[in-house]
Amino acid sequence: MITPKRVSIALSATVLLVAPLTGCGVGLDSVPLPAPSVGPHAYTLTATFANALNLPTKATVRLNGADIGQVESMAAHDYAAVVTMRIRAGVSLPAGTGAELRSATPMGDVFIAMTPPQHPGDKLLHDEDAIPESATSAAATIEEVLTRAALLVNGGVIRDLTKVINGAGTELDGRGERLSDLINRTTALVRTLADRSNQIRDAVHDADTLTATVAAQQSTMNDAIAAASPALQVVGDNTQSIVALASQLSSIATQLDRFPSVNGTGKRSLVADMNNLAAGLNTAAEDPRANLDTTLRTMSIVGGKDLNSTGAAADADITQFAVGAAPDPNFPGDPAARWPDATDWTNFVGSLAYTLQRLHDRVVGPGR
Repeated sequence: MITPKRVSIALSATVLLVAPLTGCGVGLDSVPLPAPSVGPHAYTLTATFANALNLPTKATVRLNGADIGQVESMAAHDYAAVVTMRIRAGVSLPAGTGAELRSATPMGDVFIAMTPPQHPGDKLLHDEDAIPESATSAAATIEEVLTRAALLVNGGVIRDLTKVINGAGTELDGRGERLSDLINRTTALVRTLADRSNQIRDAVHDADTLTATVAAQQSTMNDAIAAASPALQVVGDNTQSIVALASQLSSIATQLDRFPSVNGTGKRSLVADMNNLAAGLNTAAEDPRANLDTTLRTMSIVGGKDLNSTGAAADADITQFAVGAAPDPNFPGDPAARWPDATDWTNFVGSLAYTLQRLHDRVVGPGR
């Protein structure tokens, strides 16, 4: 139940609250907003930037997108901006951490982004530590982005690129398959070289080893060249004579090739004739009808001291000599022998004429 005393107290409080608001004209737009703060427990770091003109007061300090502190003050020192930051006490930053000025949006405020090192150690940053200028950087501002975009558009880069693409299309019109084939072959070549990289590496290593060996034997090679120099000089001085000798040998070989045999065959040789003679003697030895008495009696005229050696030389003495049927004191003669007559002379002349005709046909040519 509400008593009259309580109603009067409530009305008095309402009047006291409404009177200042209506009498002085105070609104929400004049009520100050609370300033951002990291709290009483924080430590201080300083970072030196080459340019920090776009960094606002009380700018946010972030690590991996999270707010960890704010900018406390900025001062110029040796043509550089020294920024003092307050970091929450619970945030640990490893030594070597860098700082970069960034902007979340093209028109947004600039903030400081802390970048830890790729391989952080056990050492941490403490109160009043400093980040050097070499570990800080500034992201591109909106003015720089717009300036570069204007240069890209108005500077002719896009126009030139369009001309290059159109020119390439004109040159390759109708020959795209060739270009594709060239690219495929180039790719296959590169892939083959990559597959054989070990072989190429071994070849290069072997070449290096060979080069090192040659370099180590350089003195020996120099001595060999120096020793061979007189012989090379002699060969050089007699080059003309060597060439003349080779020319003469060639002429002799040509002439010998023109006289291979009287029978007109070019396949005869001394070894072949000896083989044919041996084959004939072997056939005669195996033929029971063959009679070599006359040959043996003729060969017995010559008495050799050494006819069993492998050499062709022989020292022979004539011990028996007979002409026709006339015997001598040491040889009774051959009953089948006779004196030459006219028929023998005719046969000799005919055989000689036939042989000379064959030789003429071989050298000059038949019918000439």
